Amino acid sequence: MTFGEHLDEVRKILIRVAIVFALLFIVLFSMKGIVLDVVFAPIRETFPTNRFFAWLAQLIGSDTLNIHPETVELFNNKMAGQFMLHIKSSLVGAFVIAFPYLIWELWLFVKPALPPHQRKQSIRYVIETPIWFIMGLMFGYFVIAPLAVNFLGNYQVSDQISNIIDVSSFMTTVISVSFAAAIAFQLPLLIRLLASIGLVTSDGMRQYRKVAVAALLIFAAVITPPDVVSQCLIFVPCYILYEYGIGIAERIEKRRAKEEAEYQAKMEAEKAAAAAKAKAEKSEESNDDNIDSDSELEGHQATFAVADEEEQTKKSE
Repeated sequence: MTFGEHLDEVRKILIRVAIVFALLFIVLFSMKGIVLDVVFAPIRETFPTNRFFAWLAQLIGSDTLNIHPETVELFNNKMAGQFMLHIKSSLVGAFVIAFPYLIWELWLFVKPALPPHQRKQSIRYVIETPIWFIMGLMFGYFVIAPLAVNFLGNYQVSDQISNIIDVSSFMTTVISVSFAAAIAFQLPLLIRLLASIGLVTSDGMRQYRKVAVAALLIFAAVITPPDVVSQCLIFVPCYILYEYGIGIAERIEKRRAKEEAEYQAKMEAEKAAAAAKAKAEKSEESNDDNIDSDSELEGHQATFAVADEEEQTKKSE
């Protein structure tokens, strides 16, 4: 394809994605109650995480684990604040739902340029990327968001200052920690990709584990709100995924070593077969030469015998 044909193909993909995104946005925008219930669920007592911590606090008899995000008071100080909240929540929901379709369209665009064996390998990323994205999003929404809202919403440096949280700030916190976890959960796929092309190894990842810990702490601090709780809640799963990535890299190395061993064995077998074939052909040529030599010798002997008989005949005459 020419450059212009590539641009035309990209334009078609963008049009299809835009149509799907617009339809999803319209549907979610019309479902205002459901969408906003999802947004404000982390500050309700009935939220699964809040109920779990309440049950755990009652089980061990300690109120320190009992979080109270429902005490967070929200307000709106802008004329179009609630309308923009409605639009923003619908846009985010449409993006989350359309994300798998977006990945699929991107793969269809790249697919023709890939060799057959790479197409089979790449389909795994197409399937796993949305799965890890949704898993990270759910972890951020159900675990990090209520804890971050509880910590930030109830934190006080003085009793003279009361927390009345702007609704847009609340929504930004929920969305940011949820998407931060979704991005963090892409780490195993990144490690698999780098290990597949030989840029990282399991031994190297073990050797630079301390550097990775520092990098993950910085990463958690950048993508989360400025509080220690959110940073720790992002860092812990990231580190677990890093250790899981070491196992992924090790399995890829073992598979590559097995494939190389099988390839070497195949090449050795082909060389041995070629050598045996060459030896057999040489032996056949040698046998043919021997047969020709014997035939020639017999021919000479017959000639000599005829000559002797003629000479004997002349003498007798």
